[in-house]
Amino acid sequence: MFFESKRDSKHYYHEGDNNCLPHFHRSVEFLYVTKGKKQVFINGESQWLTANQLLVCPPYTLHSYLQSHGEQIAATVSADFCVEFEQFCRIQTPQTFIVDDTDGEMLRLIRQIKTACNRTYLRGTVNCLLGLYQSKVTFLPRANLGEKALIVRIAEYIHENYAENITLESLSKQFGYSRNYFSALFKKFFQTGVTQYINSVRVQRSVKLLRNQKVSSVYAAVGFQSPQQYFLNFKRFYGCTPKEYLSETRCVSLK
Repeated sequence: MFFESKRDSKHYYHEGDNNCLPHFHRSVEFLYVTKGKKQVFINGESQWLTANQLLVCPPYTLHSYLQSHGEQIAATVSADFCVEFEQFCRIQTPQTFIVDDTDGEMLRLIRQIKTACNRTYLRGTVNCLLGLYQSKVTFLPRANLGEKALIVRIAEYIHENYAENITLESLSKQFGYSRNYFSALFKKFFQTGVTQYINSVRVQRSVKLLRNQKVSSVYAAVGFQSPQQYFLNFKRFYGCTPKEYLSETRCVSLK
């Protein structure tokens, strides 16, 4: 799970088969299934969306999507465009994050996010969409958020210290839990082991450095002990070598 701070300053819209690793951010995220079905994880729980269903992820909701053979629209909008909804979600929590769109109104609105011609239009569109969502869902007062708050703290700690020699043992000690309890809690929310997640954070953070530095200096800067370890994890995360990745992104930027 990544704390995606960049999502809080930029809007995002994509149509196709959307997938992502566990992450959270202040922005509100929408996922609308237009074809097939989609498995998602919300706060560590697995759920399925089918065609004409919308998933709404309020600010700081932990979520991830698995690859599928269907089609979806994914959109992320800064919470600054829906402040009232953000404030409401601080004290209320939805019984479900998924709603049916029987008349197609939500699909029309989510597509308008892409074509909104100005900030006022976008703000109105997003709030109409969230207003429809709130009218279809029962909200309850927030219960004990201790476990979720802990997960957010862990994610932020890794985000800030990924280049250091952090391990399952050091993390469990840092947060005051036994190794076994910490490992089980981590896997429940992140859907992966501690070491695998830390390495995925390191790989992700290395991409920006690769554009200006040699691999021989990048791997150590993000916390890997050897170039071999870096190459193995980079290919596991991106499906290609660092050189291939840079070549592909350069080609895309030239189109």
